[in-house]
Amino acid sequence: MSIETIARKDLADASRSKMLWVVAVLVLLSTAGVTGLIAVTTGMPAREVFGIAFQLAVTTLPIIALILAKGAITGERESGSLRVLLSLPPSRSDVLVGKLLGRTVLMLAATLVSGLATGLVVLALLGGGIGVLVPFVGFLGLMGIVFVAIGVGVSAASATDNRATAIAVGAYMILVALWNLIEGGIQFGAVELGLMEAGSQPAWLQLVGLLPPNNAAIAAFRATVEGQIFGTDPFASVWLPVCLLLIWFVFPVAGGYLSFRDAQIG
Repeated sequence: MSIETIARKDLADASRSKMLWVVAVLVLLSTAGVTGLIAVTTGMPAREVFGIAFQLAVTTLPIIALILAKGAITGERESGSLRVLLSLPPSRSDVLVGKLLGRTVLMLAATLVSGLATGLVVLALLGGGIGVLVPFVGFLGLMGIVFVAIGVGVSAASATDNRATAIAVGAYMILVALWNLIEGGIQFGAVELGLMEAGSQPAWLQLVGLLPPNNAAIAAFRATVEGQIFGTDPFASVWLPVCLLLIWFVFPVAGGYLSFRDAQIG
């Protein structure tokens, strides 16, 4: 059984459990629904509507992606099917990569469908703004697969689905819901310790603010819309937040594999 076969099986299992449709509807409501609501109620130009919708979507898509991915391995581990799967030719790394590919395709498909729906909403209500649609869908999709990678890494490193759920919720709370408070606490502590002046924005503090995947996606989207692809200021350019997103994609999966590689599968 190859990585491709595992990914296809994962997609088929998700489709049979109606996960595909649930994810698609949730992503659709998070992008096209929010965009349409803003366009109808505010009368803003398309570019501003996309910007606000993007900032709202990056708070909902991460939890959808984490829920989608956190049971990728723990679900089969608890059901006992993982032992059967590992008795066949694929290695543990093959299983992990196959699961990652399956959940990634599922998340990207849902994001693409919602992106096309968003474009139709903008065309119907505002009559323009399609040029912003590509980075809108692209960076939402990239952020989505980063959180899928985090979820799969958590699933690989967890012995039970309950533990994976708890860690996934904790990751969402820290990276999305509470990061502004965490950043504010770091800034306050740095001022109190004399490491920086009040009101200043040193490079390290800007990096702290950019660190979560959702904040990196917002920065990359904003820089692309403004045409700052390779600007002299890395915090106003696309390349730095994209590099952070790629790092977030690699390290959770690598960490999850190291734990999964040596785990006893009961």
